[in-house]
Amino acid sequence: MSNDSLKDFVALSSALTGIPAGKLRPVLDTHGTAQTYQDYAKAQAGDQFERLMQVYSAHSAEPPEVLASIIIEQSGDDIAIMAQAVMLMWYLGAWYPIDGLKAYKAGTSKFAPSIVISSDTYTQGWAWKVGQAHPMGYSELRFGYWNGAPQSLNDLAGGA
Repeated sequence: MSNDSLKDFVALSSALTGIPAGKLRPVLDTHGTAQTYQDYAKAQAGDQFERLMQVYSAHSAEPPEVLASIIIEQSGDDIAIMAQAVMLMWYLGAWYPIDGLKAYKAGTSKFAPSIVISSDTYTQGWAWKVGQAHPMGYSELRFGYWNGAPQSLNDLAGGA
């Protein structure tokens, strides 16, 4: 994958998740989560992932809110479900197979199966940061962090 395609994937992910691109892929990125997610989505969803990226490329000049609306509401169910899989991947560190999401959305399944991509992606899931929490047995915070006030959500996840 080229660096430009990774930049595009992070920009798309930022529009979909509402998390600034610099937080999704920081300058000092010791985990390489963005690359892992891009590679995983491409390997699991192939053409559908490429179609999502094509929609992004065609509308990348739009403001993030407009871009997200175009992708989720105006580009068809296949693109919307692929976008949902990308959002779930960032927030939960897991891959939700497209067919499982389709069945869940159609109401033919009460459960959307998932696969944790790796222990690293699980600990880096944004649900932990947005929830101002961390996975059991793992924290990047120093010992005794619970003795003080927590960081603000804005500090953890960025935004306005």
